[in-house]
Amino acid sequence: MTWKVLFINPLNDYIDGLKASTPEGFELVVLPAGTSVEELVAEAADADFIISGIEVPEEVFRAATRAKFIQYMSSGYGQLPLGVLNDLGIPVAQMKTHSISVAEHAVSLILNLLRRIPSSMQLLREGKWRQDLDEASYAELYGKTVGIVGLGNIGRWIGKVVHHGFGANVVYYDTAQIPLTVSELISARAVSLETLMRESDVVCVSLPLNQGTGKLIGREELAMMKASAVLVNVGRGEVIDEEALIDALRTGSIAGAGLDVFELEPLELGSELLSLDSVICTPHMAGVGWENVQRRLATVWDNIDAVLRSEVPLGVVTETKRVPISGAVG
Repeated sequence: MTWKVLFINPLNDYIDGLKASTPEGFELVVLPAGTSVEELVAEAADADFIISGIEVPEEVFRAATRAKFIQYMSSGYGQLPLGVLNDLGIPVAQMKTHSISVAEHAVSLILNLLRRIPSSMQLLREGKWRQDLDEASYAELYGKTVGIVGLGNIGRWIGKVVHHGFGANVVYYDTAQIPLTVSELISARAVSLETLMRESDVVCVSLPLNQGTGKLIGREELAMMKASAVLVNVGRGEVIDEEALIDALRTGSIAGAGLDVFELEPLELGSELLSLDSVICTPHMAGVGWENVQRRLATVWDNIDAVLRSEVPLGVVTETKRVPISGAVG
């Protein structure tokens, strides 16, 4: 028996790797971006498994009545039609492989802000060597308080790195109940959002976008921050009120921001965020890295194997967690 695996709207970085790693007994069908909805629907109708990129029309998922599992290739799943997918009655999983890359990117943004690396490079380009160097505007991460908004997988990695690697104190805010054993491993202390905003030297946001997180960090929360504090966002841009953040940066009520995500993407070239000296912007690339590509490729086949063994795949976001299937990857 051959299982049909349909890869829809694939990122080019994953096509060759998935083809090369396809196990015996599976047929990988790749439908690139631009494929008509009619063709997508026709191919989905007899697919056993679907690997989904972003922006897949709902009718494609509705047509996948034979599918036993859908692997979404992104970590944020706000674009998925969960109602439709729950009606399918099969597991649908997000990717949970990028935590290390995103955490390292977050720490890079923190260090660049505290050590003023971009502005120092600009001074060098202008031929200035330590001229008008204001040492009071440079800072260490050691001994600082890092407040993590969202202690999920990414937030936990950030906490580990800044505490064990840099001697920072970690506080966190999360509406989900975090097991004590988890917070103790990274020496993180749970606090209210208000306390976190007031006490932290670095506020690091690593939240997904959902009904409870839209503009969670608004004008009022930003006003609570220390004037010397910086804010980093590697979660979702919509979690922060961007207009309020620009006002806070423009007026100097906070010292700086490192942003990998934005309310509207791609970020417009005319955005004031790109012209502010106290801001570092990167193009939603925190999870990028060849190691993460390899982890994602492995996760696809591991999760499909888990489904065939009637086990729960990693990262399920739907109501259905497992389906009764026998068999395994050959």
